[in-house]
Amino acid sequence: MTLQDDFLAELQHAAGQVGPVTGLDGAAMGRRAVRRVGARRAALTGVGALAAVGVVAGAGLLPGGTTTIDPAAHDVPAGWTPVAVGGVRLAVPPGLEPTTAGVWEDDRDEGEQSFVQVQPADDLALVPTGSGLTPVDVDVPGARSARYVTQDFSDVPSMVQDFDGTLQVVSETGDVVQVTLVWRDADEGEELFTDLVRSVSVDEDAPPLPSAEGVAEPRPLEGFVAGVPEGWRTAELAGLEYAVPRGWADDRGVVEAFPAGSETRSANADGSASLTVRQAAELAAWPGSIASSPLDPASTFPLDGADVVQVETRAEDGVERATAHVRRAGGRGYVVTVETPATADGRALALQLLGTLGFSAEAERVPGAQDLPELATSAVPAGWRETSSGVLGLRLALPPGWAQVPPPDGVAWSAGGPQETVTAVTEPGDALDAVPTAGYRYDVPGADAVVIRLGDDVTAEGRPCFLGTVQLRRGDDAVVLSYSGPRGAASQERFGSLVRSLRVTGG
Repeated sequence: MTLQDDFLAELQHAAGQVGPVTGLDGAAMGRRAVRRVGARRAALTGVGALAAVGVVAGAGLLPGGTTTIDPAAHDVPAGWTPVAVGGVRLAVPPGLEPTTAGVWEDDRDEGEQSFVQVQPADDLALVPTGSGLTPVDVDVPGARSARYVTQDFSDVPSMVQDFDGTLQVVSETGDVVQVTLVWRDADEGEELFTDLVRSVSVDEDAPPLPSAEGVAEPRPLEGFVAGVPEGWRTAELAGLEYAVPRGWADDRGVVEAFPAGSETRSANADGSASLTVRQAAELAAWPGSIASSPLDPASTFPLDGADVVQVETRAEDGVERATAHVRRAGGRGYVVTVETPATADGRALALQLLGTLGFSAEAERVPGAQDLPELATSAVPAGWRETSSGVLGLRLALPPGWAQVPPPDGVAWSAGGPQETVTAVTEPGDALDAVPTAGYRYDVPGADAVVIRLGDDVTAEGRPCFLGTVQLRRGDDAVVLSYSGPRGAASQERFGSLVRSLRVTGG
């Protein structure tokens, strides 16, 4: 059949054939709606890990691989934008803006957008097995064949987007291109899909979509300006300098959370905007481990002394989040997260916050365990008794009344008293080779290396607690000793006494 005036009738007929999918319930279908954008992201990036980039940079940037063209000979509705991409020409409905190559979406929150997507479909099934969908043949200028399916989810309250229409076009060379429209309102989506399909034709000269297999060079972050605005408060975490507006306060809960000293967070009075800085332990694998796909390239900005600067953004529930990985050449790495309202003013604030970043001398070298400050310990109280953990020959002293208890799964040894526990867990010796992002050192007899961390935490039952851990290595083996007790100075002092009592015999 051809796309004439009876096109809507055919769509309605196809949608009417859709029944309940075997093995799925309404809740599962609702979850699918939320996953739909995530699946599209996965197709764009190849790993599904990065969100669309360019939000912080501002709207109006046309991604590479898509070309706006003059109206073609086929139908282009008034107000629509003709484009050519991925081997086809088509027209995009008004209200959608280009975000990544081959994708146009509205400005709703992540996971709730209406969008149009063009992507290669050689390995994509138009009709999933068992779906009950019936594909409809349609004429597309220049195509060997074309088929479409539609789905109407307006009767499922848990669905985010009510309409899904997918067209697959097979060119004369055998390449398959898929054009998808996902829309929040079913009736409007059905009408728009009709016009969208009418606008499609094969164009072998259309710019190809970037390959998901490659690695993209980050593009400049649009609107970025370096510098600290007048009146802002400057601060530093382990070699990364930053600044926040006057009136912002540090979140002590983040600063004191286990492992204390590895992360800091500042926020405005109502909590609607914040900046978080975290030391990175995995920085040696950068930039390969954080490389973005050509289908969804990251952004970058100039930062003196840096050899890695990469920014990804996403919006959800009215909040825009920009995550920047930055590394001082030959030195430390950091992950900076900026959260602001998803508004023009919020984006401008995010750019200002990122523009304040800089390095101090402390960032110039990657620290080892020996560079950490020494933990101040307390004397072992009289009456404590020495015992063996049975792990790596680790011996320690325990308070009176404490007893060994059956260890839970995955734990080699456990002991404790009222509201206090101490456990020992084995781990590979190379675990201490990771960059220590925070903590202390201490000379434990018999240990080759020691890293101590402490801070506020929460027990498995949800009770606030103090947590202290000691990683000890001897040869190729290592053990982690963990102490948990009520929050406060008493538990910190108790932990200090436990640390002072430690020794490794290797037996």
